[in-house]
Amino acid sequence: MGAFMPLQLVRKPPVGNVKSDRLKVTLAGCHTLKQKASMIMQVKFWLQHEQGIDIAGPSDFYLSLLDSNGYPLTSFRDGQALSDYIVVIESPYHCAADDYDRPHLPPVPRPF
Repeated sequence: MGAFMPLQLVRKPPVGNVKSDRLKVTLAGCHTLKQKASMIMQVKFWLQHEQGIDIAGPSDFYLSLLDSNGYPLTSFRDGQALSDYIVVIESPYHCAADDYDRPHLPPVPRPF
């Protein structure tokens, strides 16, 4: 099994094609989460190096979760339904646009 998984750019069919400014990325097959992360990194590499796209806005990533026997999971370990929750990761990077034209607070004096 090679380390590289081929990427395909597949045109959407004209019927039922909702015009969107978002690119749908399909990670085909059943794999571990680590393998899925590797697949998305290959998509990132392809977008960055082959298409010249280096920035993405807010994105949604859906996972079809499976148990160890390959059956679909519908709940967390504690019994709470997966469909009742979303996972949100706040950006670890500061964006200047978030603070543009906002009054700045004076710095808090620190004791030395």
